[in-house]
Order: sequence, then C-alpha cells, then structure tokens
Amino acid sequence: MNPSHHDDADPSDAAGRGWKDYLRWFLRRFWIFAIALVGGVLLGLYIYSVTPPQYLSSATIEILRVKREAADIAEQEKIRMSGAAEMLSASERLRLPQIYIEAAKTPLLQNRDDIVPAVARFPWASQPVVSTEELSPEVVGALLSRWVKVRWRTDTALLDLTATHTDPELARDALAAVLTAYERLSESRVEGSSEYALDYILSTSAEIKERLLKLESELLLYQRCLGVSKEIDEAERQIAEMEKRYLPKWPPLVEAKELLRILESRFEQEVEQVKGLSEEEGAFWEKSLANLGGTGEGRSKAMRQLAATRANVLQRELEAEKQVYDNLILQLKEGKVTRGFAGRQFEVVQPPTLPPVPFAPSQAKLLVQFGGGGAALGVAVIMLLGFLDPTLRTVDELERLCGIPVVGAMPAFRSRESRAGSLELELDAQSPSSEAIRSLRTGLTFLGTAEERCTFLVTSAIPGEGKSWVASNLAHAFAVQGDRTLLIDADLRRPVHAEIFGYPKDSKGLSDLLSLGVPVKEIIQRTEISENLFLIAAGSRSANPAELLAGRSLRPLVEKLTEYFDRIVIDSAPLVPVSDSVPLAKIAQSVVLVARMGKTPRGAIARAVRVLADNGTRPVGLVANGLPRARTRGGQGYYYSYSGGYSSYTREESK
Repeated sequence: MNPSHHDDADPSDAAGRGWKDYLRWFLRRFWIFAIALVGGVLLGLYIYSVTPPQYLSSATIEILRVKREAADIAEQEKIRMSGAAEMLSASERLRLPQIYIEAAKTPLLQNRDDIVPAVARFPWASQPVVSTEELSPEVVGALLSRWVKVRWRTDTALLDLTATHTDPELARDALAAVLTAYERLSESRVEGSSEYALDYILSTSAEIKERLLKLESELLLYQRCLGVSKEIDEAERQIAEMEKRYLPKWPPLVEAKELLRILESRFEQEVEQVKGLSEEEGAFWEKSLANLGGTGEGRSKAMRQLAATRANVLQRELEAEKQVYDNLILQLKEGKVTRGFAGRQFEVVQPPTLPPVPFAPSQAKLLVQFGGGGAALGVAVIMLLGFLDPTLRTVDELERLCGIPVVGAMPAFRSRESRAGSLELELDAQSPSSEAIRSLRTGLTFLGTAEERCTFLVTSAIPGEGKSWVASNLAHAFAVQGDRTLLIDADLRRPVHAEIFGYPKDSKGLSDLLSLGVPVKEIIQRTEISENLFLIAAGSRSANPAELLAGRSLRPLVEKLTEYFDRIVIDSAPLVPVSDSVPLAKIAQSVVLVARMGKTPRGAIARAVRVLADNGTRPVGLVANGLPRARTRGGQGYYYSYSGGYSSYTREESK
C-alpha cells in the first residue's frame, strides 16, 4: 500500500453526499420538523383568533370617451374605449392621490368614527379610536389609497374597484366616495375646456383648409402622371399586338415604339415636377427610387405603379380632410361648438356593495401558510444543522473521507458504571458488542499470518473515541481464540488498562522500563481473565512521555516480545493532540484507527490519517465505534446499522 495515498483527505469532503444522507439528517432530527410544524399551526390558529374580520366591497365602472379629435361632439355619440393604453391610463388616474384627498372631503366620510381599521387583538395592544375630524384630508386620503384597489378586466372597458375594511359600511362608503370624487374631477376637467372649444375649431378649420389646397395641387399633378401612365399602357398593349403579327421593321410598329419612348419621357418629366412640389414629396421619391433599382422597362413600370399608389393615398387624405372640414363648418353654423365636451367619462355598472360576510381572515389559508412556513423552517434548520455538523455519521462517510476500509463496526450501548466491566466477551459472549469484537478480530486476522501481523497499534484522532475499549477487547478476543496475547498500555498520559484488569494504578509498567530500566519480567502481568492474556501497564507517571516512546530502546523491546507472544496489542495516545503515537506507528506492523460516529470531526480523522502518512505509515483499517443498533422482530438488539447516525447510547470512555 502507498502510505501517501490519502495525503489530501479533506474534511470538507461532502461531494459524495446523496439523497439518503439528507433523508438520514431529516429522520434523525425529525422532532425539530414536528415541533416547527406544530408551532406553525398553533401560531396560525392564534393569529386567526386575534385577527379582526375584513370586509370587501366591490364596484365596477365602464370607461367612456367623447370623440373630440374630429370634433364630432354630438351628445349622443360615445365611443367605447378598448385600447389597452387608454384603459391603463384610466386605471392609473383612479390611483392619483388627488382623487383620494377629494374623496376624504365628501360627506360620506365626514364625522366617521373608527376610520382606522381594527387591529389584531393582542393582549399587549390597544385599539385607538380615531375620527375623521381628528385627521386631515391628506391623511384620510392616504388611508383610502391603501384600502382601494383598481383592476382592469383585460380586453374590456371595465374597471373593478375593491375596498377592504373591518367595518363593512365604511368599506362601501369609501368606494362610493372615491367614485364621486373621480366623477367630479373628470367633469370639471372636461367642462373647463369648453371655453377654448371655439378657438380650437377656428384654428383647426384654417389649418385644414390650407392642407386641402396643398393636397388638391399635389393630386392634380399626380393625375397628370396617371394620364400619361394610361397612354403608356395603351401603347405597350398595341405594340404587343403588332409584334405578334408583323416583323420588327414594319413602319406602324416602329412608329408605335417611338411613341412609347416619347410617352415614357413625358412621364419622367411629370415625375420631376411632382418631386419639386415639396421637400416631403422629393424625399419620398428619392427614397422610393433608390429602393427600386434596375433600369429599362421594369423600372418604368415600377415608377408608374408608385405614382398610382401615391395618388390613391393623397386622394384618401383629401377626402378625410374634406369630411372633417365640412363637419367643422356645419357645427359652427349651428352654434353647437361646446356640445359633448362635458359628457360623463364613465358609467357605474355595479355600485359599491355592502358585504354581508367577511372575506378574511381564512382559517384554512392561515393554517396552510403558517404550517407550511413552520415545516419549511424545520426542514431548513435540520439541513443547516446537517451541513454544520462536522462529525462523521456513517461507515460510508468514514470510508469515503479516509479512503481506508472499515474493518470493525462497534454498536453503541448504555454506559458501564466502571471501566472494570468493559470486557464484553467476559460479560456476555452472545451480545452484539461481543459479535462486533469477534468480527474485528476476524478482519484483522485475515490481513496476514501471525508473523506478518503480530503487533497491532490501536489509536484514534482525538480523546474519547473508545480506542482503549477497542484495544482491551481486541486483546481479550485474541486470547480467547487461543493466541498468546500481550496488551501494552502505551498511553502514558491517561492510562486505563491497569484499572480495567484490576491492578493498582501505581503498578510498574512501560514508563518504568523505558526510564528506569526495570526488567521486562517485572512489568509483564498475567491477567486473571485468561491465561493467554498478559498486560504491560503504563507504569509510573512520566513528565516526558513523547521522549520516552521515541527512544531507541522501544523497538528492540517490541521485537523481543514478538518472540514470546502471538499477538501484541498496543494502546497509544490520540494522534492529533500529541505526537506520542508516531514512533509506535513506525514499530507496529498494523495500525488500527478508531473513530466514534457522531463525535469525531471530519477534520480530526483526516488530520490523523495525514499524520500517519507523513511518517510513512498507513492504517490497515478503521473501527467505526458507537453505531446505533437496529432491532429484530422479537425486540432484541442483534444487528447494528452501518448507515445510521450517532446514538445517544454510547460507551463511557475517557479516551
């Protein structure tokens, strides 16, 4: 194996997360979702109970317009507006602040109490009683503009107006006041224009008369062009008939072709006169001739067609101007100049209604909104906690992060009262924990022969991950299997194995051998649990454990011990906080890294793998400790989940 294979293990390795991971997050913290959902529903019910009822009054008007552009101002003639721009303009006029200020001055809203809508009846809030006499028209108008809404029915001349208030009568009167103010302002605006109607008619008739004269002169020249064009068409027809019957040099045919050339020349002269009538005509012909292109007979026909089209346009303009001019003269003679200018601008199709029942609040809508909001908040919190959770939760995450197989998965269980009762095979050989320890022993045994895999170093990234529990139980499992096994407590900072096996804490051990030269036979102790299991305790407290373990005497000691023991299990200090385990990792044939699910941060386990790789060592496998147990149908815990998260039932492990 290449020790540097996973040098770049990154704690932020979340790219492999799938929908199952998110589902596990959700199920693990489902109580957050349930609380948020129930809280949202209860809040919605409370808001519904304290919110006053809202009433909606509605009205519909149809917009009308007098045709003033052509001065056709007979009182009965009205044209329905259908233009989108004009309807939008009318709806925007109904939103002008001046409309609402004038509405506030109408008798409908004078001396009205409780003009301000009722608010939610929260215990800490009081409802102020405000009359319109206490407020200025501007303030009341601002309130009205918030209550009244205008909507145009597309493709119609109808505008729908609605007003909401906690008082149904005030909602209706507010809408009626707005329509009254709008009608008053519209009529005053139109009537104010009547005094200028005569000036408008006179000035417009003079302009139209001048325009008529100009159009008639232009049309006269175009008619001359059209006359020449008809002669050209006749000459071309005769030439075509002659060419079918006679040879090209037949005298009448030659004369006809010469006549056609003369007519085309005359047509071009007439066009030149038309172009000189005005700058507008000159620009028209210059642009049109530039677009025509070509030469010869095709260009001549195109020019004649263009002249005919232009003449038709001028003829229609002349007729329209004559009609307008005649109408103006007629109205002036009859003395009906201002009639129609003061007509109504709209009709009320449906007057403001008095709402019999409130339209809001809706209990169902509030429950959906607040319940949905609570549910969304619960999911968001769960996802946020999942993304912010730096710990490893599943075997799959652990293997993905480290690139190392998991050789053992330990189930979580209720904490023991003392460390002395932590040897699972001794307590209950059929428990799930005992099965997990046997599986770990089997996985390590299959890595190679006893000579190749004699010494095992059990370590972890940080304290409290259960490495000492794994080391003691693994050594016990080897001994139960019949292997002569030695357990070395090399964690000189926080030793626990003397207590686990019932020896005094001040028993001589590894530190005494390395610092004082105590003979090996004085520190090796046979345990009472199994005749095949021996222990070297940590020994006396040392001030410099890292220097002791890095000394030259440790490697020869371990090599000598391999001659007498089939398996040697070394329990060492965590890798991240201290460097005590680095020299031990170089001596041991196999390094086993323990990680506690739900506790070990990603960064810590990745850092531990890098520390080992930087020193030329790679763990042979990982132990996932603290996995939750599944239950069988009989209710007995038998299997443990490789994909489950951290359980609240964990081992009491100081390291």
